[in-house]
Amino acid sequence: MIRDRLPVSLALALITALLLTLSGCGDGDRLTPPGSLARDLDLTGTTLTVGGKEFAEQIVLCKMTIALLQSTGATVIDRCDTKGSANVRAALTSGQIDMYWEYTGTAWRTYLSQQSTLADPTVLYDAVKAADVGNQVTWFDPTPFNNTYAIGVRTDTAQRLRIRTISDFAALVRTGSPEATLCVDQEFTGREDGLLGLLETYDIALGDQALDTREIDEIYAALAAANPCTFGEVFATDGRINPLRLSTLVDDRGYFLPYNAALTARSDVVARAPRLALLGRALAPTLTEPVMRLLNERVSAGGRNPDEVARSFLREQGLIG
Repeated sequence: MIRDRLPVSLALALITALLLTLSGCGDGDRLTPPGSLARDLDLTGTTLTVGGKEFAEQIVLCKMTIALLQSTGATVIDRCDTKGSANVRAALTSGQIDMYWEYTGTAWRTYLSQQSTLADPTVLYDAVKAADVGNQVTWFDPTPFNNTYAIGVRTDTAQRLRIRTISDFAALVRTGSPEATLCVDQEFTGREDGLLGLLETYDIALGDQALDTREIDEIYAALAAANPCTFGEVFATDGRINPLRLSTLVDDRGYFLPYNAALTARSDVVARAPRLALLGRALAPTLTEPVMRLLNERVSAGGRNPDEVARSFLREQGLIG
């Protein structure tokens, strides 16, 4: 007897339905489950490329952006962990990436070539946002946290040497102390807001033997060991400052600008999807200085995966599912 068989078209339909059930359908086929942002922002069918710099904070911010965009239905290409600020900015303006997180102080000095010092974070953000319109770059809402440059030192060493400010460090250099040594990374030596301006502002004359150039991630361990340098370039919100018992010197002459972060995007991308601004509006206010330092610490000192840290925080905020 010939058994009844399902029509081929019906069999294919059933197989397709089964696969969709197993993999998820509708919102479930998104790589990131939707949360509160997806209620107001639907980017289904949109493909976006997200970039970021190479240090922990930037990678966490980049991964947050990717997760949030995925939760709204977008397809996202990951270009996190690109070395060098100039390279990431060039990738944005040339169209290789669509967005990344930048800092107000970096843009003001490095990309916009402005020499004036705007110490108020809001005034600086407004000035940067307005000036970058001409470069076809749009700035979304800024974060409360300010990841400014700082000069770090072991807390016990600072107490022993009675060094509290960068002016105190400059005075130590002038004494010829063998502990008046400084570690910086290569980018800092060439930045408009970097080493040369710092030395000029504080009238510091460091000899070659007192200056050590190394990767930024190596500086924190060097400071903790006080070898090969006692003082060094650090970021104010870096997650290793507290675990390594480091302190930052007071910038008593106000050399370093505010470095509040904001998601930046090419203006043509925003013109096609103006509601992208909702992403910055939803995420930026949650990123206070204590929060960002804690997230950075989980990656830099705790060894956790940046993507895991980013998604865990977004779930806590209800921004993704």
